[in-house]
Amino acid sequence: MEQHDLSKIQKLQEKGKSDKIIKYLSSSDDTVVVAALEALSRIKDEDSVNSIAHMIDNPDPKIRVEAAKALGSIGTEYAKTYLLHRLNEEQDETVKTAIKEALHTLAEHH
Repeated sequence: MEQHDLSKIQKLQEKGKSDKIIKYLSSSDDTVVVAALEALSRIKDEDSVNSIAHMIDNPDPKIRVEAAKALGSIGTEYAKTYLLHRLNEEQDETVKTAIKEALHTLAEHH
């Protein structure tokens, strides 16, 4: 099932269908969730920021890292505020580094 989901996410990304990709964020398969976050990051649809922001609370650090990257690449003011907030709460150093890099990416684009 995973491979099918991954190819479907890629097709949806090519069409810019972020609303349909968001549904994959609730997958129990971390690989699918990460692929969905990467796709949303590439589409850069501001409407997906809220859904991505919720993923930064995920218990899996790998998913939190991808969520931070996606928020950084989409680059809305809300994404920046949310990343700054999470930076103070995050305990995992890898995730903290990803949040700092995302904030740096945001600063470069604005």
